[in-house]
This record gives sequence, structure tokens and C-alpha cells, in this order.
Amino acid sequence: VAGGSFQNGKGHASMYLTYREIDAITKANRDYTNCTLGAKSDGPRCGGSSTTPWGTFVVENEDRYLVSPDSGEFVPYDGEVYNYGPLNHIQRPDKNYTAGAFVNYDISDSLQFYSEFMFMDNKTHAQIAPTGNFYRTSDVNCDNPLLSANQVDIICTQFGYSGSDRAPLNFGRRNIEGGNRTATIGHTNYSMLAGLSGDINDSWSFDVNALYSTSIYSERYTNDINKARITNAIDVIIDPETGKPACRVTIDGSDPECAPWDVFSKGGVTQEALDYISTIAVAGGNTQTKVVSATLTGDLDEYGIAFPGSDEAISVLIGVEHREESLDYEPDEVFAKGLRAGNSGKNPPVTGGFDVSEVFVEAMVPIAQDQSWANELSMELAYRYSDYNLAGSTDTYKLGLSWEISDDVKIRTGYNRAVRAPNALELFEPRAIGLGGSTDLCSGATPEFTLEECKRTGVTEAQYGKISGNPANQYRTIEGGNTELTPETADTYTIGLVLTPTFLPEFNASFDLYDITISDAISNLGADDIINTCARQGDPALCDLIHRDSAGTLWRTDDAYTVTTNQNIGELHSFGLDVEAQYKVDTQNLGSFDLTIRGTRIFNDEFKDPLVDYDCAGYFGNQCETPKAEWNHKMKVSWKANDSSTLSL
Repeated sequence: VAGGSFQNGKGHASMYLTYREIDAITKANRDYTNCTLGAKSDGPRCGGSSTTPWGTFVVENEDRYLVSPDSGEFVPYDGEVYNYGPLNHIQRPDKNYTAGAFVNYDISDSLQFYSEFMFMDNKTHAQIAPTGNFYRTSDVNCDNPLLSANQVDIICTQFGYSGSDRAPLNFGRRNIEGGNRTATIGHTNYSMLAGLSGDINDSWSFDVNALYSTSIYSERYTNDINKARITNAIDVIIDPETGKPACRVTIDGSDPECAPWDVFSKGGVTQEALDYISTIAVAGGNTQTKVVSATLTGDLDEYGIAFPGSDEAISVLIGVEHREESLDYEPDEVFAKGLRAGNSGKNPPVTGGFDVSEVFVEAMVPIAQDQSWANELSMELAYRYSDYNLAGSTDTYKLGLSWEISDDVKIRTGYNRAVRAPNALELFEPRAIGLGGSTDLCSGATPEFTLEECKRTGVTEAQYGKISGNPANQYRTIEGGNTELTPETADTYTIGLVLTPTFLPEFNASFDLYDITISDAISNLGADDIINTCARQGDPALCDLIHRDSAGTLWRTDDAYTVTTNQNIGELHSFGLDVEAQYKVDTQNLGSFDLTIRGTRIFNDEFKDPLVDYDCAGYFGNQCETPKAEWNHKMKVSWKANDSSTLSL
């Protein structure tokens, strides 16, 4: 940190620089994270993914096999899973630089210039377990020379396929030979503000400023494999010229670089195959914010606008503001077309933005001061009109009342109508495949839902009882933005009590009860809720959001997903009590002790949409997400032994 003055004290400048570096921690370093938990009928247990280093091969009748680590032949699959957890980060390595500069200059006694510049650059590496072919294939040619006689019998012959026929085959096979996946993610932010402020006369002052801010995003994803090249690399025949196995696309000349990916035998994967199927994905983008605003602040004492019982006049603030926000995302072909096998789907490019013009006014209204019934009674008023080019116009307002009954007690209450317009990401985020589902109650040999219920979700009678569940409990969803979104609306009611007892001069406490309701909340219907409600009620609007693939699953292929895009469908309600207290004790010989506590008691933390109605107070999980403790607090005890020594806990 550095700074100083210039021009005989008319100007002041300061700046700062910071650097932070964080080391990586993987789940293997913690005993409570090194096992991938899976939900079982008798409770959670260590689990993982059926995309294993030995492969899980699903043939036409849905029987599963794996390549034996001993013999290299197919043996029946018996629930083997790959524990991917230990290789994933729980703390990513991170380097972060920040800098800022501030310059103020008094142009005259009544006119000041001010400016700010802020910078941040962050780089991090996100590591997860090796990628694989996550059931991205559909069949294999029966004359494939990579198949053993045993495998041809299991995949082809028993179902009547032979020669050049293509027999159904879907498999999950972990690419452990290729190493861990890594995403190098960067964010660089710039923010610049400049303005003029000053006094018009003894009653009025002004402030005019402009702000420009941008956040630049970059991502480079390595060690994934290309879905299209996987298909090429397992479509293998005998090269008539060499008599050796070769990719069909190599022989016909459409892709001379292709090398066979032999996942059907023990140790069959070659470096040439890895080089061919491996892929790198690169994406970049930015968001921008531009703001121009102006305010007038006035003390109306000169005009005699005051309540009779008050020594102070009403003060007002009047302002206008125009804001523009934009988003631009530019992926390469691999990201845009969803060619990464370890990714759920496409990430197409997107460009969009919106603007809003606003007018606002605020007023502080002293009503009474130094009265027998009140030390001070005041009211706070505010109103804002906003006109969004996409979301339309909105009105927000505020009313607050503060009554200091005596030096010991103050009561405060308020009502606030707030509006949050959808941001650029919620509006324009590309629609892409995610993993938002965690269960399919129509999967497994004995589904929890009946045949009739599962039919409503798209299951056929022939598929019932034969649909494979995802061992990692990850089911595909289509997620993304929606340009038809409208603003959220929040109504907040508060009432509070502040105690500053004169008989205990170093003690103060406040208790504020709040009730907040957010309507038209921007959210999405959960995939699990869509499926479960469709099965039980058969609502066509919900059932149309469920898309099963040819095998009936909601996870194995690109045809399997549940639509969960953004909508104005939610309502949030929170009711609780904020508590804050501070007490300081001075001693003659031991210094001073300072105790501070800030806590919140949550009585209700409710979310509901057309499908669900949850009260998350005291819970966490798929529906409630992060824990919502009914009581949480922070307490700090400080001992100041002298002017230069303080110990805090």
C-alpha cells in the first residue's frame, strides 16, 4: 500500500497490490472424502462409477460384462465400480493478483474530481479423475479383429449377428492411460470509475459519475477424449494391404490419423490410440457493465420544510442512472459441438445484453426530536422506477420508521419492495447438457415405481425392469437461459429493538425480526421432481420434459435428458431473527475485554414451485442444497492487554 498528496494538498493518490497463492488438496488427503459415497437401500456406502478401467460392456439384452484383469476375456459384471473421488480437488490450486488505485483532486472549493481503478487476475487448475467413454457408443461390427471369439459370441452370435453385422453394444470405459482431466480457468477483471462531485449552494450538492467494468474469462480443458473419434477408433477392420487391424476411416481415407482403441483386451491401449482420441477444448468470453449516474442531494432547511417537533429539516436525494450489461461466450468447436466425452453436452456460443434506465428519489424525514415521549422519531422513504429493454418496467419502494424512545431503547420497523431483474447469464446462458438429476425410480430390476407410473415417464413395457441406473447417481438434464424471464419481486417486513442501557454503558444489543417473500423467483424445476411428479400425476406438461433414450435410460446417450431451463416459477420465504450484542469490560490491571456475538435464528426457509414445497430450516441436500442451520452465530472475544497487544478468539 502506498499513497500521498500532490499540488499542495489539492490532490491525493493511493494504490495497493496483493498476491495470494493456495495449494491444491485432493479428496485423497481427507478420510471423509476419499470414498465416493453412493446411496443404497441400507444407507450410504462407498461407491463410484461403472465406467471402470476394465470397462462395463452392455449387450443387446442389457446383460453386462467386463474385461477380466486376469484373463483379458469377458466375465459377468458384478457391480464393480471405479472410485473417482480421491483424484478430485476439494481445494484447487490458485494464484490471485489484485491491484487498485485511487485519485482525488480538488478543482475548486466546490468541485472535486475522483477516480478509481481496480484490477484482479486469477488462475486456477481444476482436476478431476480420468475421463472415459461414458456410454457414448451404440454398436460394434461383428468382424472387428479386436474382439476375441469369446466376445463375438457374447456380443453378436447369441443374438443372431455375424460377419459385418453391427450388434448393439454400449460401454463405459475409464481412460486411466490418459491421466487426470484438468481445466485451467482464468478470470481477469478491470473496473474504472470517474466522477465529479461538489456543492451547488449551501443546500444542494451533486455527484455525476461513470463506471466501466469487464470480466474476461478463459478456460483450457485437457486430457479429455473426443466422442467422434471414439466411434472411429473402435470401428476396426482388417486392412487388406497390411493384414493388420486398422480403423475403417483410415482405410477409406476419410481420417488417416485414426488409430484403433483396443479396450476389449488387457493392456491393449496404445499411445497412438491415446494421441488420436485425446482432445483439448478452449473457450473464452467476457461480461461488461457500463453505468452512468447522477444525483442531487438537498437539505430543505432553507425552504422551511420540516416537522414542527423536529430541529432538523427533511433531506432528499434525487437521481438518474443508465446501466448496460452484456455477455459474450466464444467456445471452440470441441466445446460448442459437445465433443468431449467427459462432458454432458454442447456449449454453444452466446452473445446478449440488456440495458435499464432508472429514476429514483430518497428522503430522510425527521418527525420529532427531544420530546418527552421520544428522543428522536424519523422516517426513511425511497422510490425507484426502472425501465428494462427486455424485462419491462418495475417500481420499487421503501418505508422505514425509527423511534428512539429514550437513551436506553429504540424501536425500528420497515417495509421494502425490491426487484431483481434477470442477469445476462440467466437470460443468455447457452442451453447445454448438465447432470442435474440424481435418481431414476424406474431403473433397476425392481423399480420403485409401478409399470403404469413408469409408462408416464416414457418407459415401454418391454423396458420395464431392464433399465440401467447410473451407478454415480448422475442423470442428464438440459439447462440454460431464457430471454422471456421477468424480474423477481421481494417484499421484506422488519421490526427491531435496540438496547443501549445507560446503567450498563459498554453494552448494546439489537434484535431484528424479518419476514421476506420473493415472488416469481428465477429457478428451474428439479429433474427428480419432474420425473417423480410426472410418474405419480401424469401431468402432460411435465412428462413432455422427460426424454429417454432407446434403452429407456436418462443418462447413457445424448438422447437422454430432462429439460430444466430457467423459468419464473419459484417462491422463497424466509422468517427469522437477527441478534447482535457487544459488551466491553475495562479492568485496572488486566486491560480490556470485548465480547461480540452475531447470530441468526431461522424459523422458516421455504421454497416452493409448481412441484414442491420445502421448508429447509435445519436441512440440506439435493433440494435444500447448502445447510440451513436453525441457529448460527459468530462470537469473538478480544483481550486488549495494552495499546500494542490484542488477543482475539
